[in-house]
Amino acid sequence: MTINETENTLTASRDEFNTIIDKALDRKIKSLPDRRDVLRTSGSLNTDESIVHRGGRAQHAPTADKDKILKTFRFFNAVATNDHQSLRSIMQTYEPEYIRTLSPQVEGTNSAGGYLVPQEFYADVLFLLNQYGFARKYCAQIQMSSNVLNVSTLTGTPSVSWVSENATIPASKGTFGRLVLTAQKLAAIYPISNELLADANVDVYNTILRIFVEVFGQQEDTQVFNGTGSPFTGILNTSGVVSTYLGGASNSGKTHYPDITLDDLINLVQSVGPAQQRGACLFVEQNTLTDLLKKKDSQSRYLWDLATSNDPNINGANGFNATNLQFHGYPVVSLPNGVLINGYDSSTHPSMPFVLFGNLQTSGCWLGTRGGMELRISYDATADTVNAFTNDLQLLRMTERIAFGVGQPGYLAVLSTSAS
Repeated sequence: MTINETENTLTASRDEFNTIIDKALDRKIKSLPDRRDVLRTSGSLNTDESIVHRGGRAQHAPTADKDKILKTFRFFNAVATNDHQSLRSIMQTYEPEYIRTLSPQVEGTNSAGGYLVPQEFYADVLFLLNQYGFARKYCAQIQMSSNVLNVSTLTGTPSVSWVSENATIPASKGTFGRLVLTAQKLAAIYPISNELLADANVDVYNTILRIFVEVFGQQEDTQVFNGTGSPFTGILNTSGVVSTYLGGASNSGKTHYPDITLDDLINLVQSVGPAQQRGACLFVEQNTLTDLLKKKDSQSRYLWDLATSNDPNINGANGFNATNLQFHGYPVVSLPNGVLINGYDSSTHPSMPFVLFGNLQTSGCWLGTRGGMELRISYDATADTVNAFTNDLQLLRMTERIAFGVGQPGYLAVLSTSAS
């Protein structure tokens, strides 16, 4: 390493620069918040801790936590500098089975490369998706070891009989079906400046993490709840789900979303049996919930408050975000607008399902995950009229493979506008 004090320059080898970067990152990491809850979800928390002093107080920061973030920072720094040698070196630290399962063809060239997102980063993505993504939070999740997974479903229960002493017990057995989960690719492209990627600190990490959690979570929710078959058929459009209509009949004339009443919700809940009601939730969009909460009786009293013993606790930080909101004892899940309804308005929308009731886990709403996330980088492509080369950007393309299907649709119920 050579320092020129006259020109204020530093000349060093690649290894020496890596050492400098590692030390700088280590100092930055010592100020990071406690992320043990994130790591606990992957079962990889190391109990070995080092003491970090903040504001004169001694706090504990897990050593394993710092090492994981450091590896992720080095990964994105290598992306920013087009350092494929370091990227391959990072990939070699993972188990061969992990590499083989997630991506059998990991390679890079001078202009672009495809690499598996570090396990540490992907663990944080999954943690946040499970916290904030409604599909992952309420569906039954399963890890897929191949692109296709067959799940057995119960289509008929065995019968029982009263028999006399020493009498022959009639034979009976249940019938089973098969739900085929086929993994499909979900991808997002995000342009990001080289300067931002090179500035390896916790803010950069959280920025990239938030970006992909938001876009992936939104798409997963849309497909799981209201997918039309490309690539998945969502719950609202799945054959076999119990159907109810506004006004109690398909010809009630209530073809508008705002026609919904609390009576319609009662009909929806009661359309499935008591066994299917256990652990069930009421899924509504924010716009629908707004109309329901505003309905009043002849004395200007809010009907929702009269219908439940627990007053709704609402904060308006991001639309209606219901906390402990219930309808006759059933939790109400307020979904973002656009998940259940493609454009909420007062126009006529005949036979459109837009409210869901049920327990997504016991009804066999399976969300399969095949491997992890893969990152590919382009330095000269164009996305949404933004050219990476002329704007000194990189285009990060993140992909994952997931699958979805409903095993017991008869355990779920949907509320639709009337047909006429």
